[in-house]
Formats: sequence, structure tokens, C-alpha cells
Amino acid sequence: MNIDLIVSGSSKFKKMASFGQSPWLDNISRCMIDSGDLDKLVKNGIITGITSNPSIFEKSINSGKCGYPEKIKKLSEEKLTSFEIYDTITREDIKSAAQILKPVYEKSGGSDGFVSIEVSPDIATDTSTSVNEALRIFSLINEKNVLIKIPATKEGLEAIPILISKGININVTLMFSLNHYIAVADAYIKGLKSALANGFNLSGIHSVASVFISRVDTLVDKLLNDLIADAEPYKKEKLSNILGKAGVANSKIIFNKFNEVFNSTEFAALKSKGANIQRLLFASTSTKNPAYHDLKYVEPFIGKNTINTLPNETIEHIADHGNIMPDTASIELNESFKVISQLSEFGIDLNTAGEKLQLEGVKSFEDAYEKLLSSIKNISNIV
Repeated sequence: MNIDLIVSGSSKFKKMASFGQSPWLDNISRCMIDSGDLDKLVKNGIITGITSNPSIFEKSINSGKCGYPEKIKKLSEEKLTSFEIYDTITREDIKSAAQILKPVYEKSGGSDGFVSIEVSPDIATDTSTSVNEALRIFSLINEKNVLIKIPATKEGLEAIPILISKGININVTLMFSLNHYIAVADAYIKGLKSALANGFNLSGIHSVASVFISRVDTLVDKLLNDLIADAEPYKKEKLSNILGKAGVANSKIIFNKFNEVFNSTEFAALKSKGANIQRLLFASTSTKNPAYHDLKYVEPFIGKNTINTLPNETIEHIADHGNIMPDTASIELNESFKVISQLSEFGIDLNTAGEKLQLEGVKSFEDAYEKLLSSIKNISNIV
């Protein structure tokens, strides 16, 4: 990460914040923490939060840098299992990052400055175990500005209201469709109602809902290109005209629903009791297709009460040439509905695509997690 370039472009990130959007870093490593780079990003207003996932930790720990091999060896001498080593390292990194971000959390009155850590992906289909793990991790890290990531799977949707009702901050991840979003918002509100009944102070409970953008285009573009290959000439143009538009359209419609939900009479009653909005988080915002603009999933999604999680290279792109304008997430809604209608005409349903993407997402995190545990085992034996 080119820290000097990013700091020189810090005004872009401060603009995002002034327009109601929090720029969060979609990455974490002990190197960033110990080098002071993370502290510099926070103090210059470039990032106001961090997300992590098993894939991010797998890359960081398997880099062979940042003192991870030495740490793994030391923990293995304490007779810890591969999971216990993984659990210890990730919790320590998250706690350190949370402490660096604590001034942001305090200055924002508890609405920003969060770090997310995910429950192990191998329990994504186990509600009770997910609940117990979330409670354990949250308690052991013991920092108010931590969000526990729970996937928006069927079992995750059952775990979310239980955890919210117990006052646990939740980042709902792997959300790809409007149906996913509606279910997630409902689970959050259900949890708030239970928390209120349980006597919790609602103002201390926070949650974000993470909608993934670029992966939608990756899948839908493939489906469209398959159709284009076999289409009559007059259809080829229609199909080509909607390439690369599904991800943006889908997420703008979700943003519209987000505003409807949290400006509703139902939520107003909870808000009067201190409840916080479940902020919408735009995830998977790096551009996967090199033919597309490198800020395709950033510039159109500036909106109030939102977050954009940014990998290193996307942060550099913003600093270098980002065009940050207010309320872009709210515009072109009619065009977005038109894109969804056109996709439907060709047999492409984004709710169906979302189910496929969610399954693939869970599998991807499981694979990264298993790879990491295997690496920890190997390092323990050879370092």
C-alpha cells in the first residue's frame, strides 16, 4: 500500500465522510498494525473502520511476514491446536485494530470506528454454535467497537436476532440480493424488539448489513455472455447493453429499500427508544473485470448512513483519481429497475443468482479457512 499517495489524497476520504459514508479498510494484518500504517490511515481520516474475513487472514498469515510464523511456533509450544492458534492470532489482531480505532468510535458517539471479525465459516450452517461462538469471541476481545460477522444464510438469519437481543454488535455478511437484504433487516429489527424486552439499552447495539456488488456482475456477465454467444443478431445488442449493470442496479435498489425500512413507522418506534439504524455496507467493491472503471463500485454508491469497504488498491485509486460526489447512491433508481426488468426478460433472476453467490461465498471462506489451518499445522511442525 502506497501510504504517501493515499495520505496526499486524504481529502477524497474526508469528502466521503462529509457526505455520510464511512470508508472502511477491507484488509488487516499485523504488519499494518506494527508498522504504524494503520494508525496513519486512521489519524488522517482515510479509514474509519475495518473488515476482515477468513480469506484476508489466510493471505496475511500465509505471507510468512509480520511475525506470524514465529507467533504460530510459540503458540504451538503451548500445545494449542491449529484452531486455537488461529483463534488467538485473529483475536489479538482485531483487538489491536479496535484500540487504534477507538478514538473514531468515541468521537462518533459509537456509530463508527468498528472492526469486524467473522465466526469460523465451518459453522455457517449451525445456528446454536454460531451464537455461542459469537458470544465467546465478543467477550474475549472485550472491545465495544467490535462487530461479529454472521453470514446471511438461513441459519445465520436465525442467529442474528438472538445475538442482537443479547446486545452483541453484528456485521451481517454475504448478502447478494434484495431478498437477502429484506430478511437481514427483518432479523435486526426482530432482535431489537427482543433486546428492548430484555431490558437492554438499544443505543449501545450496532449492526451493519453488507451487500456484495462486484461478484453479482461477475456471475451475471457470464450468464449474459453465454446468451450472447447463441443469440440472434438483434438480441445480441440488447444483451450487450446490460453487461456490467446488474451489480450497480441491484445495490441501488437495496439502498432504496434500506431507506424505506429505516424511515418506516415500525422503526421510528424503536428509534424513539434509542435504536440505531443498521447501516448499509457496500462490500466487494474492487473491480474484477479490467475492462470496467476501477471505481465502478465506489463512485455510484455515496450515500448517507452507509459504509464502503475498500481493499488496498481501491483506496489508492480513490486517492489518485476518485470523483466523490454526494448522494450518488440515490440516483438512477428507475434505470436500475429497468435493468432488473431487462435481465428478467432473458431469464436472469437476481434473487436466484444471489443464492448461488452466497453458497459460493460460504464455500470460498471455508476453503480459505481450511487452507489456513493446514498452513498453521505445517508451520508448527517446520519452523
